Amino acid sequence: MRRFGVSLMNLGLCLLLLASLNPQPAAAQDGGAGWSKITPGPTSFMGRELKPSCSGYPATDPTFSFYAREGSERNLVIYFQGGGCCWNSITCVTDPTYDPYIGAEDDPANFPIGIGDFDNPENPFANWSFLFIPYCTGDLHWGSGEWTYRYAAGENWTIHHRGLDNFLAALKWARANFPRPRKILVTGSSAGAYGAIGNFPWVRRAFPLSRIYVLGDAGTEVGPREFDAQAQLLWNIHRPYWASGSIEPMYLPDFWVTQARRHPGVRFAEFTTAWDSVLTWFRWAILQSFFVATEEPDVCQDFHTNLLRTLQYKQGAGNYRSYLASGTDHTILISPRFYTENSAGVSFLSWLRAMIEGTEGWENVQCSDDCGELPGCFLDH
Repeated sequence: MRRFGVSLMNLGLCLLLLASLNPQPAAAQDGGAGWSKITPGPTSFMGRELKPSCSGYPATDPTFSFYAREGSERNLVIYFQGGGCCWNSITCVTDPTYDPYIGAEDDPANFPIGIGDFDNPENPFANWSFLFIPYCTGDLHWGSGEWTYRYAAGENWTIHHRGLDNFLAALKWARANFPRPRKILVTGSSAGAYGAIGNFPWVRRAFPLSRIYVLGDAGTEVGPREFDAQAQLLWNIHRPYWASGSIEPMYLPDFWVTQARRHPGVRFAEFTTAWDSVLTWFRWAILQSFFVATEEPDVCQDFHTNLLRTLQYKQGAGNYRSYLASGTDHTILISPRFYTENSAGVSFLSWLRAMIEGTEGWENVQCSDDCGELPGCFLDH
């Protein structure tokens, strides 16, 4: 997925935030194109003890670092990188379906395209500050623990699912260095889209006075309930009661709707293509792992049917919108298509501007006819 009047409650919240701002030692170095690379050590924030780390996959560097770029406007983009996910010993260790470490190719200075093209006058975020959260934990930026996987007879390996720890360490730094942004776009592509919606409540609590927008790029629900339960166990997903009103793992579409209804002043949105080939593959692979049959005989049609159903459900929240484009492409934010997408008869860029600027034209958008369906599904099952 990668590369491709103050109440006592509010007073308590303010004290919590102030207590969380004690900077911890962190190594920082200048990067290209105005980016700085920050390597946090163990720290605490929002009442949690954090151990930032990449997966620790064999023969890889477990060091986690994030990137920041200061803009000229008092606005902030929090971007979660994509890169697959894993849910058993095969996908986590034997044949990983995620990116288990951070390499030079993950430096955002190396892909100045789409939302990262700061020289493009059409980019509405060119002058915003950026917090870029790399992804290397296989847990959709949700985990806060480790799990030991047995991948061969007598052979085990412990994977660090520390996506939440990594994000909160970066959020703590951002709270101290970008203290009063007027607007915040919480977004991410692929696995990062799940990170955006899953971690939005922490951003809301860290920046209670900012106007916040949430945009998921190619991260719609693909797994059955069995997947949610297993991910909760393996990744040690931590969503506090104040974030969702539930102590149980919440089905992803329900979490979108719950957040939208609990935060009516926040705009929530998603982009995806109607036949996203990467999400189709992950849906197929996850269903196979849990011995769950597809709803449709054709795997691609199965993904499409599930997509339309979940989008329609989420559209029931008055402050949620979706943009469904034609074709099979995966993600748009870090792509030239960010500036050219118009397959639904409405420019994606104008739709996104309407979302952020509060102008007319921010409605649900959907491609027509077959939405670019291929003559045959690319998955032969």
